[in-house]
Amino acid sequence: MITLYTPATGFPDLEVKIAYGLARVTIEAVGIEKVSIHNNGGFYSIIINISESERGKLDKTFNLVCRRLLSSEYIPLNTPGIKKSGKGGGFVGNIIFKVDDNFSLNVYDHPFLMKKNEKDEPVCGHELEKVGTVLGLAAESGYHHSRDKLDSEPKKDRGRYYIGRPSSPKRLCKTCALLALLGMWYASFIFSVADKEVIVIPIPNQDLSGYKLQEIFALQHKVRKQWFNQNIPQSLIPLVFLSKIPSSADILKGFDLFVAVLTRQQGYHVDGIFLIEIEHYLDYIRQTSFNIATIDRLLMNEAYKALNELNNSIYYRRADSLLKFARLYVQETSTNNWANLLYLETANYLLKEVGMIPPNIIENSALQSLARTLRYFIRERKYGYADDIRNARKDSRNFEETIAKMLRESRLRLEQKEKIHLPTDEEIKEIFRLANEDFESTKFALVMLAFSFPSRSEEEVEQE
Repeated sequence: MITLYTPATGFPDLEVKIAYGLARVTIEAVGIEKVSIHNNGGFYSIIINISESERGKLDKTFNLVCRRLLSSEYIPLNTPGIKKSGKGGGFVGNIIFKVDDNFSLNVYDHPFLMKKNEKDEPVCGHELEKVGTVLGLAAESGYHHSRDKLDSEPKKDRGRYYIGRPSSPKRLCKTCALLALLGMWYASFIFSVADKEVIVIPIPNQDLSGYKLQEIFALQHKVRKQWFNQNIPQSLIPLVFLSKIPSSADILKGFDLFVAVLTRQQGYHVDGIFLIEIEHYLDYIRQTSFNIATIDRLLMNEAYKALNELNNSIYYRRADSLLKFARLYVQETSTNNWANLLYLETANYLLKEVGMIPPNIIENSALQSLARTLRYFIRERKYGYADDIRNARKDSRNFEETIAKMLRESRLRLEQKEKIHLPTDEEIKEIFRLANEDFESTKFALVMLAFSFPSRSEEEVEQE
């Protein structure tokens, strides 16, 4: 058995890309069933189930893969963070495999290389040919730390001193750069959002077998070079990205996501960096296709306020965002002639998983009956009753007074021959009983269901 170690550079995206690059080379050299990646917290070990006598296959395959894929400008120039020439980002000439290049993976035999931490020392610590770090390979190496007076030094221009970024950017050995580039192109997701280029790389929280790695290698082709024309807010990119590949719910289970957003204006610049857990996102995507359709509808209408509240509900489990989301969803996706309501399946999911509302309240027939009445006014763009119920407090009589006022108007409309449903007196008593036992849950469920499409049984009654 042979073990290779990534160099503990301190850059999480660079580290995992080197690990994926090493794994991709070893899979090609010895087969998928003999390779696995282990996360050691800050660095990775690649376990290769072969004898020491077979080590030569690794170096031979690494040089062959690099010669086959990285000996031209095509891949480097299609990698965010690399440009032909000039300042900002990496340079294509730095990481092209040249005819007389010959690299060895022996430098990865030992973990935790002794680094001198000197200014010109490469971040990987390998005393080999050096190249400038590339933003696409190590996004944090180009982040604007000087805004926070971090990683900065005094500079002088025309007799005036100012605080700027270091004059000597961090460097990387060429072996690590080539491996990271391979890892990026086999296991990263690269796409565009308006004028920004986005790199998403899965960070494993588990040991990865060769078979699991193959799933990641295959999945990334589904979104490569996809372009989202809309200028989606950066904080919403992970949710939108995952919704576009529903199969990711199973494949990416057990991973975090590292997201780097780059802009290109006279060179590449890092616009944003996120390292996020995705378990809640995957659960939302996995439950029902209506959840994905909800995101698609929001994107179609550029309803970013509603999408932001949905993101807060899913990712942060913020119950106070639920009713804001429902209200904004209807407002931002409806037309002048038609009120678009929430899918009932999505509303039920959010009530149960985010609001933690008990099923006996959500499924209560009396509460659903009153929600049907409240929905009538929502469809007419009359949101006052829903807002007053949403803002009601248990220690006041706002809840009861709002319902009473709504029922009075409902009876008046019924007398005017309008088709409106009225709950029975017994149902109203049942709702007040529920509110007395669990006020917040009753209020949440009532308003959320009112902003949702009616159930099939309600539709049948309304058609009659």
